[in-house]
Amino acid sequence: MSIIIEPLSHTTRNDALERRCVVIKDGKKTGQQRHELWYQFPQEITLPDDDDCDAYLISNMLIAMKHNQSVHVKGSVSGTLLSNLVEYQSIWARWYPKIYSQVDVVCDHIRETEKKLPGAVCAFSGGVDASFSVWRHSQDKCSYRSQDIKSCAIVHGFDIPLDDERAFANAADAAEQTLRDLDLPLVRIKTNYRSFLRLQKLGGFGWRHTFLCALVATLNQLKSYAGTCVVGSAQPYDQLVFPHGSSPVSDHLLSSGDFGVVHDGASHSRLEKVEELTEWEAGVKNLRVCWEGELKDRNCGRCEKCVRTKLNFIAKGHEIPGCFPASDILEDMRKIVIKPEPIRTEWRMVYEQAKANKVNPKWLRQIRAVINRRPLAERLLPEESFRGKFFKRLMKKSRVS
Repeated sequence: MSIIIEPLSHTTRNDALERRCVVIKDGKKTGQQRHELWYQFPQEITLPDDDDCDAYLISNMLIAMKHNQSVHVKGSVSGTLLSNLVEYQSIWARWYPKIYSQVDVVCDHIRETEKKLPGAVCAFSGGVDASFSVWRHSQDKCSYRSQDIKSCAIVHGFDIPLDDERAFANAADAAEQTLRDLDLPLVRIKTNYRSFLRLQKLGGFGWRHTFLCALVATLNQLKSYAGTCVVGSAQPYDQLVFPHGSSPVSDHLLSSGDFGVVHDGASHSRLEKVEELTEWEAGVKNLRVCWEGELKDRNCGRCEKCVRTKLNFIAKGHEIPGCFPASDILEDMRKIVIKPEPIRTEWRMVYEQAKANKVNPKWLRQIRAVINRRPLAERLLPEESFRGKFFKRLMKKSRVS
């Protein structure tokens, strides 16, 4: 069985340019299925050739590995990307041998001679990681590694559902206002990737594993504008957790010959990123980290990520930014139950920093309670809740007393 990726001619829809492909998949029970994957861009953007399938292949790589299906691309693919994807597959097959298998990729044409344009584009939704990357690169704070950011991009269809057009417009307007302070433009992009992904039946790992592939695939289509994309790190080098959808180990392997991927910011913890962001007033003013709140264009102020970000500022001795609605943080912390272990590690770092800065003991007690609180399923079946000895060691290390 195989997955066939067939590029279609780009078209115009809703006053936007649309790149699209059809993904044809054979299933033992369902038979042949055809699903369309599309991306919409402003009309002034110069798009890659219709035949260029780099983005489509990146989007479908983990899907093919999950279903152990070879891939036939009826178009052109970068020779550099094909080489990188061999190693990219090796990583995921080692991380999750029971979920992902290495598969063959064949394409109608391999592009061997490719030219990468200068400049970079940065994904920007207003969160801590992206804001930190944009700020430090725009201010040339990375020495020889500093990227010349030409533009930023925000994607509708990732954290904000496609049917919530008002929320996306508000979030994009706020991001534009922030970036105007640095004289950086913002490209608004729309894609049906998440609804497409749900049809591929990846199970509970879907978005958590594929989000970086989805992001790079989207930004890859801006390569007529800039030859590099900068993606913000989720964890610092000394706190890396594997497996994870984005990491300095795997992200660069999504690079093609004409579009490179730079994993940025792992040199800093989230606390250190927040500390540097306080130098950028506009960046802090419009910070948007929330994805759980009912209103997708702003911070709810009460979810785990909102509370943790507030505590990042407090632990570093700063006031809570006005982008977070006022709430009783002590009460909010009593409701938080952490599931992913990398998040528990973040809380432990907050605790250590807050303790060092002699934050109110009541807050320290509640932060400690959040770290030590476990979901019911983990308390009932502790040996079965995490994979392997690595996660057991991490659980032991993450407890504080």
